[in-house]
Amino acid sequence: MKNMFSVVSLLILITMSLISNSNAQINTENQKDSIDIKQTALDYIEGFYSGDVTRMEKAIHPDINKAIPRDLPQTGRTILTYSTYSGLIEFTRAKIGALDDSLRNIKIDILNIDNDVANVKISSANFIDFTQMVKLDGMWKIVNVLYTTGTSVAPRLKDFNLKDEKAAIEQIALDYLAGMSGSDAKCLEMAIDPEFSKITLNPIPGTGKVSFRRQRYVSMIENALARVGKQDEIYRNNSVTVLDITDGIAVVKCEMVTTYEYVQMFKSSGEWKILNSIFKQNNSLTLAQVMAITVGNPMPDFNLSIFGGGEFSLSKYSGKNVLLMFPRGWIGNTWCPYCPYQYLELEQLEKTDKIEKKNNLKIAFVLPYSSDKIKDWIEKFPEALQTVEAIKNQEPAPVLGSVQSDYMMWARNHFPIKFDVKKDDQHTTIPVLVDENRTLSRQLKIFTGFWDGITSEQNMATVLIIDKKGILRFKYISQMTEDRPTVEFLLNFIKEMD
Repeated sequence: MKNMFSVVSLLILITMSLISNSNAQINTENQKDSIDIKQTALDYIEGFYSGDVTRMEKAIHPDINKAIPRDLPQTGRTILTYSTYSGLIEFTRAKIGALDDSLRNIKIDILNIDNDVANVKISSANFIDFTQMVKLDGMWKIVNVLYTTGTSVAPRLKDFNLKDEKAAIEQIALDYLAGMSGSDAKCLEMAIDPEFSKITLNPIPGTGKVSFRRQRYVSMIENALARVGKQDEIYRNNSVTVLDITDGIAVVKCEMVTTYEYVQMFKSSGEWKILNSIFKQNNSLTLAQVMAITVGNPMPDFNLSIFGGGEFSLSKYSGKNVLLMFPRGWIGNTWCPYCPYQYLELEQLEKTDKIEKKNNLKIAFVLPYSSDKIKDWIEKFPEALQTVEAIKNQEPAPVLGSVQSDYMMWARNHFPIKFDVKKDDQHTTIPVLVDENRTLSRQLKIFTGFWDGITSEQNMATVLIIDKKGILRFKYISQMTEDRPTVEFLLNFIKEMD
């Protein structure tokens, strides 16, 4: 036993050493990339200021796309002025930008490093450059630049409010993603500049080299019109992260389910437009993220905040049955009137009959909204119930045998309880989980932004029952209220599982 313990201890030490060495290699690589990226940035900006052609040639790629937005006072419109590879080389050779070292005020900010792609902000006396670099044959090269005036020069835009601009930037970036994932040419036309340029890095088989493929405005629009690349709506998971904003230019990370891009944007004639992009495949996806959950298989673990405070982790309730309810919620211009009914029915049963204890059960509702919106959902319970009562007791009474009459009777049978609920009532007996980023809802493929001709961000009504071993035993997904399982059916199903 002692020898076995020693062997196990040695294996643990070796494994930890390997992990430590692996992490050390990763950290060392990151550190080396950071040093090399900063050096490339310095070769670019110092090369220009000092007239050093060798350093400029070392820093930039021959296919560089460099532009500055310029506003025309005569028209109030914005144009782009470009610098080509040969132009940069020859201007550097002619010392057009010569500036004494003491006056340059150079600062390098690495906004992010993503394996072979990096976004870098280079601030100096005369220019602020957002640069996009790629790693080719072990060397970092600048391929895209969007720039504006520098720290010692008056800004291009007056009264530039970062907070307001950030919201506008995020919306344009989301429009761009919606245009691509939904093959919506109109969204793309609003988001991208006519001189848009998108880089895809293409490894060349047999040589180990990497080439660029640039996709332009017309190609993007025509692909959208042809529905090339369109994704099913429930599989879209578009999100944006603003990496930096300054004086009318910005860098943003745009993410979809299987791909993402780093885009450079500029404010043109009062509107933000995307100019440059580097496109990448998302290789970090897990099978659980791309496959729908199936009955009989383990339910993936998740963590969500609870409305009102606290955290909910599925794994915390191992050994218990779990009932997860995903109501539709918002339906375009109001809340679904039927969704609160099952919440209140389960809440009442828990208060009167302790159904969780009786069934070794944990119940939770999940909504794909912010806490503020969930607060509004709960406060509107009385209004929703009034709507249901009006359907159950129509005035004047519909003609017997008509669709209206049959629907009224259906509502009376399915929603018999008349709850006495006030706006300020606290509903904490059954937790409501905040899935604001739609992480769980999208993983389950139930989140949608469009239903029955209406644009509305909501979940398709879903019920999941997970047993004590974490196995999904029941799954219902539908937008139709008429076929939704009753609370009685769900509780009976849970009892029969044991």
